[in-house]
Amino acid sequence: MNPGDPRPLLDRHAARVLTRWRERLRALPPSSALAHPDLLGPLMAPALARVRQEAAQAPADGAAHATEEPVSCRCGLNPLVAFYLTGECATFDVLWGQSDALPHLAPGEREHLCRTLSLAWRRVATDEISLFCSLCQRRTALEAQDKERSAAALQRAASHRGVARPCTV
Repeated sequence: MNPGDPRPLLDRHAARVLTRWRERLRALPPSSALAHPDLLGPLMAPALARVRQEAAQAPADGAAHATEEPVSCRCGLNPLVAFYLTGECATFDVLWGQSDALPHLAPGEREHLCRTLSLAWRRVATDEISLFCSLCQRRTALEAQDKERSAAALQRAASHRGVARPCTV
């Protein structure tokens, strides 16, 4: 067994991670009605399993297709943003807070393992949040607002080019 493989670690500490995840999620005010912890709770175990699977498929260098950008939602109502961020935080709360969680790992192995887990959380979160946002009713309205702002900015720029400005030498 590879000492930097996160799968056995996640298997061994899954119950603690899920418990801590529920605590963290309940501590946040819901961003929308769909963000209620009782609604998101049943999604936790499958999400953790997907993170476990994603961590197993991580690139060899641990950062090849990584994004350091935090996952976000334009309208702020996507319940999965807080869901996945609290899940990642709960994972590291458990791993760093338990004396038996990372036994006998050299600092470089710990760093690699933590990076692998963090990237797995980010990839899963990005996929799920993007999918949810693609179905958002507000997305169309936000895109229309962006087009209006862009058109107005282009119109202002064009009108400024056509106006002779006094010389202030």
